[in-house]
Amino acid sequence: MSIVAVTGDASTTTSVALAAAWASGDDLVLVEADPSGGDAAAWFDMPVEPSLSSVVTRVLDGAWPDIERLTRLAGNGLRVLPAPSSLAEATQAVDEAARTVVPVLSAMRTPVAIVDVGRHTPLPNPFLGAAAITVVVHRQSTQSARAAAVRLQRLIEHVDRAGRSTSSVVVAVIGAEPFSIAEIERFLADGVGATPVVGLPVDELAAAVLAGRTGVSAKRLGRLPLIRAARDLAVTVDRSLQATGDPLWKTAR
Repeated sequence: MSIVAVTGDASTTTSVALAAAWASGDDLVLVEADPSGGDAAAWFDMPVEPSLSSVVTRVLDGAWPDIERLTRLAGNGLRVLPAPSSLAEATQAVDEAARTVVPVLSAMRTPVAIVDVGRHTPLPNPFLGAAAITVVVHRQSTQSARAAAVRLQRLIEHVDRAGRSTSSVVVAVIGAEPFSIAEIERFLADGVGATPVVGLPVDELAAAVLAGRTGVSAKRLGRLPLIRAARDLAVTVDRSLQATGDPLWKTAR
């Protein structure tokens, strides 16, 4: 399976950063499957259509070439399939994607699909259920250590829930305080078992560029802390994909 689902805090920013940092030699598509509505089209300054809604209404037999024709190249070179911007249309599109889009992407070795499934929600998301890897994004609370500890306890619940429906889980933690990555790893190990954790910095400039801000060169962007950390996240996720135990995946690489 080649679906990498990204869920939790700042899921869109993390999804775009992860996709941008992925190995350049790999075929990849960034899919927005947030049932609360999409932002990707606005971020990449492209028309909303075609979108995930277009795919689920036009592609009836679940063929990848037909889906691929409805994806678009963003200015940064990423192949993108955005979600509709409205909540009602996005919810319906994500739900209907279970019939065609999800089975196709989960059965293919390439392209790798980085899928933004939005924040934690009690509603089932078919992309999350079919993912080979789920990246759970957690932003540390800056209010107090006690507030951060409460959010960590919720993180255990989110990781546990994600682990029930996916082959592997990677945690991305935004912010270096009040708990270190090592402390969070130990906390997760006690609660749900050993889980890879990658730290992401609070980097407002890089986040703004990923969301469409102009005036920052590609060279400068590549040196920003979030982009450098996203490369570490991409390596960790890729290793988790290769460790899924499927020999076909390894030979396809």
